[in-house]
Amino acid sequence: MNDSSPKKLVASVWPVAILCVLVVVAGLLGSLGPGSLDQTALVGVVTVVLTVGVYSFVGTSGVISLGHMSFMAVGGYTAAILSLDPAIKPFQLPGLPDFLMSAHLGVIPATLAGGVVAAIVALIISPPLMRMSGLTAGLATVSLLVIVRVLAQNAQGITGGSAGLAGIPTGATMTVVLVFAVLAIVVVAVFQGSALGLRLRSSREDEVAARSLGISVVRERTAGWVLSGFLVGIGGALFVQVTGTSTPDQFYLSITFLVIAMLVVGGTNSLAGAVVGAVVIAVAQELLRRVEGGLNLGAFHLPGRPGLAAVGLALVMLLVLARRPAGITRGREIPLPRWLRDRSTRNQGGGDPPPAPVVEAPVGAS
Repeated sequence: MNDSSPKKLVASVWPVAILCVLVVVAGLLGSLGPGSLDQTALVGVVTVVLTVGVYSFVGTSGVISLGHMSFMAVGGYTAAILSLDPAIKPFQLPGLPDFLMSAHLGVIPATLAGGVVAAIVALIISPPLMRMSGLTAGLATVSLLVIVRVLAQNAQGITGGSAGLAGIPTGATMTVVLVFAVLAIVVVAVFQGSALGLRLRSSREDEVAARSLGISVVRERTAGWVLSGFLVGIGGALFVQVTGTSTPDQFYLSITFLVIAMLVVGGTNSLAGAVVGAVVIAVAQELLRRVEGGLNLGAFHLPGRPGLAAVGLALVMLLVLARRPAGITRGREIPLPRWLRDRSTRNQGGGDPPPAPVVEAPVGAS
């Protein structure tokens, strides 16, 4: 009895399993450190969720979006409002409706609610945005980011205004965050391998050809957009339940550029790139932050230099992109080990496809 079926099963889950293990190991190693490092590790795993969420639309559709952190804001504020103690809501959020004033959910229901509300918002605004591409789409999504920030700053009775919200229960433990990160990776892997995801990726390669084959590009983009909004909303909900605060500036340009950098450095066109880029940049950012604060290495003392972390992170990104313009993974998924490769699986795991056979035209054909 041959073992081809178990082998195919292992080969099909191998790339996703490796990514999940990478995130879990990185998160657990970070949680073993002091309290400050534990908090950093939690935020780092949340950025994996955000980056994977952005990839589920930007990476699969090829449409530029710089406004996805608006869904992070929607998910974050939703989770904050639902998880806050009802006793303090009248003082912080006097403009809330009665049903929200009395609502009080745990970390998992509040997180899921944040994702659902963000997905609904994504669906409502999708009709005009999904018909755009290129620079037009980028500018339109930046406008969305600005609009959400202005609304959050001025809705004093609902969001706390510019001062934001404090006292949010920090119930998002490392276990909870890792579970959501793994689920996000699995969901996006299933999506990009589905018929819908494959049609969306074909439109990324050649939109005109995809339309000529009868693919409804707007419909496929809308599906990716809503899924992306849901996952980024989940990331926003986890973020506020890790930090315990929620302010408009937390969901604006700084986190936008960080997540985009993670995606580009890792490799925009692959799920592996999103995960690897998020882990690499998160680790590099923490190391540079510690160097910025000064280091004591025995008799050698390196004084702190304000701004060193930002400059160092920029240099790291420039170095990676100079050596590998397509990102660390070069837009490929995790390759299969040699023992899992056979004729039926040799093209899985992001490897290059075999060359097409050369068919010679008959003599005299024109």
